[in-house]
Amino acid sequence: MNDNIDGKRTGYLIIAHGALGHELLNTLEFIAGKQPNFGAIAIDHAVDVDAARNIIIEAIDAVMGEEGVVILTDLFGGAPSNLAISLIDEKPIEIVAGVNMPLLIYATTIDDNLKLKEKAVRLKDYGRNNIFLASDVLSGSKKEKI
Repeated sequence: MNDNIDGKRTGYLIIAHGALGHELLNTLEFIAGKQPNFGAIAIDHAVDVDAARNIIIEAIDAVMGEEGVVILTDLFGGAPSNLAISLIDEKPIEIVAGVNMPLLIYATTIDDNLKLKEKAVRLKDYGRNNIFLASDVLSGSKKEKI
């Protein structure tokens, strides 16, 4: 197994348009400290599809853990998600589209003994359940279920 991630069972890779992935990772590390099992890459529309796939493959391999890699993308149906999806039968990965900061923070504390699919499901649910309408919270009304 890859020693890049300090023996973790799971790696995490943020793939997003522009600098978003790098900035999300920078912010996560500002809040939660260095995250050696996390990586981030940007997908530029000018990059050739095959070159972009190779960049993603290298990034997956760099954070690969015993259990695989959870890929976190910014937008389902966008180039980052579509390119990651094209690798789903080639690599031990799960893909969660719609990454946000609560989801990333939760990923640093999630039970590493869970299977890859269960981690991805819990991350998706946690990210979704931590989107709030501030006026509802401040008024004491219950958060509307998404």
